[in-house]
Amino acid sequence: MELNYKGSFFRDLDNISNRYLMIAIKKKIQEIASAKSLAHVSYLKRFKAYTDTWYKIEIHPEHNDKVYWILCIIKNNVLELRRVKSETYFKKHY
Repeated sequence: MELNYKGSFFRDLDNISNRYLMIAIKKKIQEIASAKSLAHVSYLKRFKAYTDTWYKIEIHPEHNDKVYWILCIIKNNVLELRRVKSETYFKKHY
């Protein structure tokens, strides 16, 4: 599976100051990169606000009660990471 990044994903990462969240994101990206198929990515769910190609990946950082999502698009075995924000942000804005 090929992994691509959108510029907004890096901008979101620059705004994160929680080191536990950054560690969790780094582990999740490593899991995605080493996955042979979509079935091997944990917490991958369809993002119902958009079309069939949009997905969300849940992140549960240590020492934090908030849930964060990585918004991504999957087409032709290419996974593109778009945004990383809190669950409440996505529910409010999407």
